[in-house]
Amino acid sequence: MESIVLAQPVENNVVNVLEQSGVVDMNPGPEPFGSEELAHRCQSASAVMAFMTERIDAEFLDRCPELRIVAGALKGYDNIDVDACSRRGVAVSIVPDLLTDPTAELTVAMMIALARHSMPADRHVRAGKFNGWRPTFFGSSLVGATVGIIGAGKLGQAVMRMLTGFGGPRLYHDVKRLSLE
Repeated sequence: MESIVLAQPVENNVVNVLEQSGVVDMNPGPEPFGSEELAHRCQSASAVMAFMTERIDAEFLDRCPELRIVAGALKGYDNIDVDACSRRGVAVSIVPDLLTDPTAELTVAMMIALARHSMPADRHVRAGKFNGWRPTFFGSSLVGATVGIIGAGKLGQAVMRMLTGFGGPRLYHDVKRLSLE
């Protein structure tokens, strides 16, 4: 039976799917495995799911001769030596759109928090200074606001799409012209 190492904790439904193909060894987290621990766990594994904290390079691959796939739970492969994997016949996969929408959501949430002075208001309440409603932290709204985005790659486009509901103009600067419709 195949051995699959998950370098970070993942959702149970992912583990359930992987268990149909092999024995899963998942990091319980929350801290990542150190490089020595990961290499030790992968020395007889056929697959590893790697995240941003793992470095998969030639030295790591030398210690893991049975490895056949590095499944990157990332949108890129900066921490995976694809050439070293290719030379050893180890397949590499990534998820190019893995975090685009969640990151765009957080961006819009931070924009709202900044406009509405949420953090200073939170600190004020937690310091025990709240004594009834005052307009001090009311802030402004994104509704109808002109918002500028620098960079209109997948993330910039996702932010602009999410801002559509606020009804304001969306401006961007990028080397390519986009259709925002």
